[in-house]
Amino acid sequence: MVKKIFSGVQPTGNLHLGNYLGAIKNFVKLNNDNENKCIFCVDDLHAITVKKNTKELRNNIRETVATFIASGIDSKKRII
Repeated sequence: MVKKIFSGVQPTGNLHLGNYLGAIKNFVKLNNDNENKCIFCVDDLHAITVKKNTKELRNNIRETVATFIASGIDSKKRII
């Protein structure tokens, strides 16, 4: 049975062990199961509910996507 999964992380700029253990590690596990159709996102619009420096937000978004890829999410198999 194919599972459709959509999940994301806010680009807060302070990724930590909790982000990895709570979300990203599970994203990698879901990514590696070929039965899943996954979309992993950076919730950048959700992050602007508080005032942010746009340059800092842009850098945080890139850092979050780089963390996804470095952790093992394959952007050729899944949508980031």
